[in-house]
Amino acid sequence: MSAVVTEPRDANLAAILGEAPAEAKWLRWIDEMATRAGDSINPILIKETRQALKSRQFVVTFSLLLFAALAWTIAGSLLLMPQIYFLPSAPTMLTGYYIVLAVPMLLVVPLAAYRSLEGEIDDGTLELLSVTSLSPRQIVMGKLGSAVLQMMLYFVALFPCVAYAYTLRGVDLPTLAILMGLLVVFGLTLTIVAIFFAPMARVRSSQISTLLVVMSLLLAGEAAAGTLAINLIQYGNPLTSQQTGYLVTAVILFTGTLSGIFLMATAVQLTPESENRSTPVRVMLMIHQMVVVGIAAYATALGFEIAWVTLLAMTAHMMVMWSVAGAMMAAEAPTMTPRIRRELPGTFLGRLFLIWFTPGPATGYVFAIVNLVAGALVMNQIFDQVLRLPDARTIGPSSASNRMVVMLSISYLCVGMAGVRVIITILRARNTVRVGVGMAAMAVVMLLMAIVPYSIGLHWNDYRQYPYSLWQITNWVWTLQLASSNNLPKIALWFVVFMGCLAFAVHLLLLGRIVLPQRLVTPKRVLEERKRMQKNPSEPPELIDPLGLGTDAEPV
Repeated sequence: MSAVVTEPRDANLAAILGEAPAEAKWLRWIDEMATRAGDSINPILIKETRQALKSRQFVVTFSLLLFAALAWTIAGSLLLMPQIYFLPSAPTMLTGYYIVLAVPMLLVVPLAAYRSLEGEIDDGTLELLSVTSLSPRQIVMGKLGSAVLQMMLYFVALFPCVAYAYTLRGVDLPTLAILMGLLVVFGLTLTIVAIFFAPMARVRSSQISTLLVVMSLLLAGEAAAGTLAINLIQYGNPLTSQQTGYLVTAVILFTGTLSGIFLMATAVQLTPESENRSTPVRVMLMIHQMVVVGIAAYATALGFEIAWVTLLAMTAHMMVMWSVAGAMMAAEAPTMTPRIRRELPGTFLGRLFLIWFTPGPATGYVFAIVNLVAGALVMNQIFDQVLRLPDARTIGPSSASNRMVVMLSISYLCVGMAGVRVIITILRARNTVRVGVGMAAMAVVMLLMAIVPYSIGLHWNDYRQYPYSLWQITNWVWTLQLASSNNLPKIALWFVVFMGCLAFAVHLLLLGRIVLPQRLVTPKRVLEERKRMQKNPSEPPELIDPLGLGTDAEPV
């Protein structure tokens, strides 16, 4: 009996007794870790990846990619014979491979991501997802993740062909790495922009125009990327190692933060109006401006030419960004639900610095103008540093008129955003206005400011050319043109600045209650519901109104 007990048990007896063999424990551990990793992955990513890889669009595109790569490999090699044996032939072969890879990555994948999110909205499945524990940000990131996986498959499929082209000599490895990085950056950016436009067309009548806009942007982006890539392949990288490192870092930071703005804006469009939809976008706008200023500041270490071009480009980008963002923020709804007001800062310092991140046209107006002025002041200091560089040369009237142009632009934007608020207030009295209307209102205000005084002056002078006068003070086109050539009278400059300061001061001083909304105390029922959701995040919320919001909304 003792001999039987001391005998080692076999695997079958151990399985009957519920004891797993020692060598199977590590398999169980791997299985548990794989299960946890699978549960932590975004379910939208899994669903979209399965649908995309089984779709006819992916199968056809992937098959055409392989066929085109094989065809170009054979045809290109034959066309280069017999020079391919003793002359560098990589540029020619690599150009063909780039065109084959760029079409799916820069056109097919972004368009498929756009159609996927647009289809969710049309079919009503997005409303079903909104009642689950998934946030709008997870939905958007799941769509983007599926597009990234498709790009990786296309890239991996064509990587042997790129390696074959590299062996033919004529393109160095750093240039090849920059080329592939350029393709990936353009592909991700265009995909994010395409996803951003998907929720805009909620009505079928506007979906065609939105699709045409997306197609135009994709074709323009593919043309720009193709021009840069082909020049890089044919002529190589003309920059030094330091300049190349700066350019790569600047492009990654610039496109990364700009893409973050578009992703946040997309998630905001999918968020219910009862939620705070402004703060994430405003935070990303401020982060992007910090990156823009940092790019311009670091360029001063690379010489006058690069620093001057970078400074002008970043300043223009900052002006356009805050013009568009400020117009859209000035068109936000002037109401705040109790849920948003419960999240407002309660301390004095919090209300002083963080209240401008809260929703509302009043806080949006102040937020845009303050950030624009702060960015302009920092850019002015960078401008002084650029002029002190050892290789700086005289750049004519631009050195004296740069500050004048920036001051005039900010002042005109102050007046224009105030006009947008007035127009949106009138429109909202009888209609529901979306934030996108703010851009159209901004275009109308700026157009009227330029055309009306010029038309009156033209009629007054019998439709003959006439000199500039203070009656054209609102004509920002003529005024900025004279300022850029340093021919604008000083009195006109200070009068425009006074107009901008007056518009900002009136907005800030006369709308105290709108600019500084009051915080509401969070009800006890809301706190209990949040604790319950933290303990059981997979449990759906109750069908009753757990937050006690109802339909009440108070003006900001």
